[in-house]
Amino acid sequence: MGFAGLAARIPEWGRLFDEPGYAAFHQAVRDELLARGDSFELHDDHVRLGSWDLPLLPLAHRCAGAPRADWRLRVRDELDRRIAEEKLGSELDAVRGDFAKARPVLKLRVQRKDSLGPGAISAAIAGDLHAVLVLDLPSFVTPVRAADLSAWERPAPELVSLALQNVREQERVELNPIEIASARIFAISGRSVFVATLALAADELLGADTAYGALVAMPSAHILLLHSIADARSLRVLPAMAAGALQAFESGPAPLSPDLFWKRADRFVALPVRRENGEVKCELPREFDEQVASRLS
Repeated sequence: MGFAGLAARIPEWGRLFDEPGYAAFHQAVRDELLARGDSFELHDDHVRLGSWDLPLLPLAHRCAGAPRADWRLRVRDELDRRIAEEKLGSELDAVRGDFAKARPVLKLRVQRKDSLGPGAISAAIAGDLHAVLVLDLPSFVTPVRAADLSAWERPAPELVSLALQNVREQERVELNPIEIASARIFAISGRSVFVATLALAADELLGADTAYGALVAMPSAHILLLHSIADARSLRVLPAMAAGALQAFESGPAPLSPDLFWKRADRFVALPVRRENGEVKCELPREFDEQVASRLS
């Protein structure tokens, strides 16, 4: 086909290029799609991928004005983004409004307050940490919306209990006991961003609460430190836990909090941890000092 015939077929947005440029752009799109190995139909102004259409205009905008040698990479990046969006949308559509499908992927995730999106369904734990109700879909984790709660018509306590149960039953973690000052700390780690959520079920990992509760650290979404407070040895464990929590928080990934937390029953109290003149300091709130530290000293 000559350039005159080709020009007659170029859609208006295709005028972002000259005639040879439009042909080269179309070829770059075709080459990238072929390299992916998925079935497709390439038309003048869109690509048919399975059951959905991808307009070529966003791809053209990313390429127009850029060196032609960069077009294939720009097409690849845009295709990655749009295909990911479509996949995520399909996963969401499969569970939105259908509690039976949402039930196995409903979880609680520990997040910092400043990372919460608008409308997130969450409850404060202590310090800057919140427990957020989310859907753990195959490709991503997304917050539960108020509209989901309305559609599911389930009591909030039931949803929270189920979400924590799913974390307890589904997460695969590595548990390492560490001896410090003749006392035991449990370091729990894993690849999942839900490892820290297990702090909400610390009594199941440590056994029944002692009269003094437990020390908990959630420095990262992937790391949890636990210690059952029993006697004076626990006060010697506290500085080591604080140092470990701060180091894990600073080194990441997915940092949550450098602080320690005193957990007794379902209540958490923050024990702020900071670095001061090269030393790790842990501030003991009056409540912890009176009910634990002073009695075990």
